[in-house]
Amino acid sequence: LLFCRTDSGLEMLGPPQRSIVPANWKAAAEQLASDGFHTLTLHRSLMETGQYGSSAEDIYANAPAMYGVDISCRQGHSLRCIPAEQTFSMFMTMEDFKKLKPEERLNVLPPPGISKELLPQLRRYLSPEALTLMAKAPPQVGGMFPNVLVLFIYSPRTDGKYSGALALHTYVPRGPNHLEFMNFIFAEKDAPEAMKRDMMANAIRASGTTGTI
Repeated sequence: LLFCRTDSGLEMLGPPQRSIVPANWKAAAEQLASDGFHTLTLHRSLMETGQYGSSAEDIYANAPAMYGVDISCRQGHSLRCIPAEQTFSMFMTMEDFKKLKPEERLNVLPPPGISKELLPQLRRYLSPEALTLMAKAPPQVGGMFPNVLVLFIYSPRTDGKYSGALALHTYVPRGPNHLEFMNFIFAEKDAPEAMKRDMMANAIRASGTTGTI
């Protein structure tokens, strides 16, 4: 669903961002995708200032989309599949969205990192069931126990540029009171160069060392 979707696969865009944070690594690792209910607390200020496309008045109306569907296993890995309605509502009304079939939804807003030109490859690599999942409740964040976070977020843009961000975070212990945060940014190797540039900017602005998240 995330890593094996095209003929050439993913490539890393430049070296990873790295920074030292004065905190125990477990403090960050425990806030990975495993905690589907942290949005209203940890990211509340972002919602109140409109960074998530909401305001202080409609935080709770938008909260269900932030919870999503939490998937986990005994080994500690997790994945959050977030309903697509909230993302698609930026491009059309909810009423129009509900009328679209899964195939039509993918054409309107392909998965993060997939351009319209890469959609035929996506359809070859994913089963019909997987494509339906990507259209209805796509996986967007996941945790690989104990200290890796995977981000495949839509980050819709209204300026005509490419949306989406693909990133992998690691929290490496540097002593009992410090961790090293590493942000690896990816794109599909066959994606247009303009898309790669936009996705790097999206990832840095959203989840980099100085990003909003």
